[in-house]
Amino acid sequence: MSNRQLGRELLIAIKSVAGSPGPQLVIPVATPPIAFLRPVATRKEFLNPNDIHVLTIWRNRFVKAFLTEFQATEARTAKWLVEVVGPSDKKILFMVDDIYGRTFGYMGLDYIDWERGYGEADAVVRGGDAPRGTMKVALQVLLKWARGHLGLCEIGVRVKLSNMIALEFYKKVGFQEFKRVPLRKVVESDMIRWVEDPSIEKADDYLVYMLWKHKDG
Repeated sequence: MSNRQLGRELLIAIKSVAGSPGPQLVIPVATPPIAFLRPVATRKEFLNPNDIHVLTIWRNRFVKAFLTEFQATEARTAKWLVEVVGPSDKKILFMVDDIYGRTFGYMGLDYIDWERGYGEADAVVRGGDAPRGTMKVALQVLLKWARGHLGLCEIGVRVKLSNMIALEFYKKVGFQEFKRVPLRKVVESDMIRWVEDPSIEKADDYLVYMLWKHKDG
């Protein structure tokens, strides 16, 4: 079994027990730890009410940062965790807790292509107070973990050009832009979607593609 096959099995196993009474994977951030990455439970019987609560609040607070804009509810968040995140072998979500167990953010991996060894940082949000630079270090730890334990040799991220704070954050983490694609705004009954449309000559917003250029190879 290849490293990427083992990585896929590891991701599935981590998600299957997240939130259960048994042993849990927790990834320390820095040495000594300044925070911990904790896998979000996605099985209905293990869902964490506080995780669902803060995921919902922060999704609404930063709704303009996402490619889909809608009013999140706790029921909708729980349904997304159970029906979308849980069954997928291409994504995983982590809460970011401080050393006292207080959750101040979340971040994940998505769009994993196991054959290619590619994945993307996704849903990186700080919703609570944390020491300056903690989210940066936490994401770098997650990316190194994904490379070393999941076998992902190439990691990217996509971010809206209008989200200048996020763009600067990802640059500090070590991402570099390699292309941008025009976005078209689609208004639906219950949400707004931003879809890529290369035919637009001058768009209201763009999707910036970036790749992680880690220092050690």
